[in-house]
Amino acid sequence: MEHVDASVIRQHLIDPEICIRCNTCESTCPVGAITHDERNYVVNAAACNLCMACIPPCPTGSIDNWRLMPRANPYSVEAQLGWEALPEPLGADQLAEAGAAADESAPAPVAPIAEDAFNVADYASTVPPWSAAPPARASSSALSSAGRTSQPNCASTL
Repeated sequence: MEHVDASVIRQHLIDPEICIRCNTCESTCPVGAITHDERNYVVNAAACNLCMACIPPCPTGSIDNWRLMPRANPYSVEAQLGWEALPEPLGADQLAEAGAAADESAPAPVAPIAEDAFNVADYASTVPPWSAAPPARASSSALSSAGRTSQPNCASTL
């Protein structure tokens, strides 16, 4: 049996650049580990039991992201809510500084791909849909320059 360092966790993350904010993951999660604000959907590492129920229904695959993190210092929900993009994975040095075993950060060896292996790009788009873009944030000056105001027009002619 393979030795697993208890000081390192495999933290489940949602890529804010690809997520289309469809709420499928949050409604599917049986333990309520996924939450959101007006910008991002995020996974609470303390609540997630890694059941993977949210992975198959995600239409973009944005939820299938993982980072090795020190158990004592995973990314918080608050930090994830502020992300524009996923952070880079921690290096062996950073994991070691946090008290985690450096050998846990080494990626597993990957088997060579056979020439006849299935390639999803042959059958589907590899570019995220236009709806995967984060919601636009219009300022009040941009709204008023477009002939609209951020405040409802209360003037009436009676």
